[in-house]
This record gives sequence, C-alpha cells and structure tokens, in this order.
Amino acid sequence: MSSFRVFNQQVRRISIAAAFLMATIVPALVPSLVNAATVTERSIALTSSSKAATGVTYTANFTAVGAAGAFVLDFCNDSPILGQTCTAPTGFDASAAASTTSGFTDVVGSTSKIVVTGTINATDQVSVDITGINNPTTTDPLYARIVTFDTQAHANAYTSTTPGTGVVDDGGVAIAITDTVGVSGAVLESMTFCAAKIAITADCANASANTPVLKLGETVGTTVALDSTHVSTGDVYTQISTNAASGAVVSLKSGVACGGLKRVGASGCDIAPAVTGGISAGDAKFGLKAAADADTGTNPNGTFQATNGYGSSTFLLNWVSGNATGIASPYGDAVLNTNNLPANNKNVKITFGASINNSTPAGLYSADLSMIATGKF
Repeated sequence: MSSFRVFNQQVRRISIAAAFLMATIVPALVPSLVNAATVTERSIALTSSSKAATGVTYTANFTAVGAAGAFVLDFCNDSPILGQTCTAPTGFDASAAASTTSGFTDVVGSTSKIVVTGTINATDQVSVDITGINNPTTTDPLYARIVTFDTQAHANAYTSTTPGTGVVDDGGVAIAITDTVGVSGAVLESMTFCAAKIAITADCANASANTPVLKLGETVGTTVALDSTHVSTGDVYTQISTNAASGAVVSLKSGVACGGLKRVGASGCDIAPAVTGGISAGDAKFGLKAAADADTGTNPNGTFQATNGYGSSTFLLNWVSGNATGIASPYGDAVLNTNNLPANNKNVKITFGASINNSTPAGLYSADLSMIATGKF
C-alpha cells in the first residue's frame, strides 16, 4: 500500500569509516638488529576505525620468519621503523588490552605498547585478536611496529628507541583513523577509499562535499515513502586506490543486529535483510547490488568488484542469526575487493533497494552502516 510512510524526510545514514593497513619496508636498522628478519603478510584489522572509538578490537596478523616466544606491538604517530623515536598517538590507550586467542592469552598492555606472550614457530601464520583498545582522538597517522622476541623477558624490556636483545623478526604497518568519508595517507604504502552520493572524481576529490545520505522510497504527496508496488532504490558511489601488494577488501557493517531496516521503537527488523531470493515489489526486504562504475582520473588501473555473492543482478545482504558472520558481525561482510591486486581510481556503484508488504508497520526505518576498507601489504 502506497500509504505506508516509511522514510519521512530521513532514512538511514551511512557513516563511512575506512581502515587501511600498510606494511613498511625497513631500509636500515641499527647494528644490534642487523640479524632481524622482516615479518611478512603483516596487517592489523580494526573493528572500528573511527576517531576516539573505545573498546576496539585490533587483530594482528603476520607470518613469522624465525621461532619466537613473544611479540610486541608498539604504536606511534611518527614512524613505523624499529629503533626510531616513537611518539605515542594522542588519546591512544592499550592499557586494558586482552586476548582470548588460544595460545596468546598472556597480554600486558600500556599506553602505547602491548606485549603478547605465546609460542611462535618459524613460518607460523600468527593471528591474535586484542580487545579493549581506545583509538586515537586525532586523525594523525597511526603506525604500529611488530617485533618478535625469543623470550617474554626480552619483550618486556623493549623500548621504542632501544629494542634491546633477543629481537627475532620485525615489521611495520600504518593505519588511518578518520571520521570522514574520504580517507588518504601519504606514506610509502597507501590506500584511499571514499563514498559519495554522486559519481566520484579522481582521487576522491568531490566525495567529502557529497556525503552518501539516501532517502529510499517513492514520492507520496510531499514526502518519500516505501510502498508495496515498487522496489525503491538509491545509489552510493565508492572509489578505491591502493598499492597493497595483495589488494584490499571493503566490508559493510550494520549497527542493527537483525541486519535489515529497523523501525523506531521496534525490537526487530520489520524490513528484513534480503538473504535469499532478492527483492520483489511487495517483499518487506532490504538489500544491495554492486557493479563496476566508470573509471575516473589519470591512469586508472586494476580491478574493483563485488565479492562474496554480491553482484549487479540480485539484491542481497548476507546476514546470519547470532552475527558470527555477515553484515552485523564484528568485522562486517565483505562486499567488494580488488582481486588481490593493487588498484588506482577504480569505482563501484552500490545500489540499495527496499520494499514493503501491506502489513509492514508504519513508521520511520533506518540502519547505520559503516564501510571498512582493509589492505594486505
């Protein structure tokens, strides 16, 4: 019924937070560290990249070269290079850091340093979830040094400018903390990701002036509302540039536990996520399609594409009850990727769609969504 007023001058607000993870090749180390190797496949994934976010989980990933008994994460805002001066990021706090990852539950955090104890064998692929971290309160660069040690005692003795003895491997990553749609970083390894309500020009130049706020629905008098005779749609444009050697993945995370559109005052989603079968007029469902958009800028290259079942033909939102995976899970649901390769000024248009049935309760419906971009360097 077209009389159902679902979106009345407001719908949902997409806040984009893009997290980029970049490894830094260390050109030279002090003589005492000359035998240290560089950990590979290193990255740090965040459950939130928003400035001043609290209780964030940082997942540290790396492949060890040599056997070790502990590793240190040291966070700075000026350099990822081992042994150089390290200024603690403003507002960053890891003093409540903890982990339930098997084999790595012995965690000691301080303002900007975390020591994780556990057995690491040569060539092990290490992945540890570290909870209880407060993000910086500024959008300055955030670097992390990953340093493995032969023993816990040597790891505990580590300082930023004097790493000490027992260093086995080391490597650096960089993370962008932002509360804006556009994200960029001027470092050796880089990634820029943004979203807007119009087609994006080169290097996200027009994104911040065109924030991606949608009103889904059909015109009913002087307002906009969903009805049961249409699948109402709206477009969000995205762009990515990254030199990550193994590409980047963009995940969509919903702040609504039931995965769909939630009515004000309701406990569940009267407009459910379109987990199967797409959306037809008269279905009380919400989902998205994703398709490549026209390239912009100088020398666009690479691939930016839909992934994980998403595509241009059928509306979908992957949601699983319990939220272990899918759009409402801690890290969201992967919707786009660069096919494991770098990309430059590549664009994808995301079309959100929704419909209702004749028994969908009247009211205002919304969902807060975040898009998180993660690079593998």
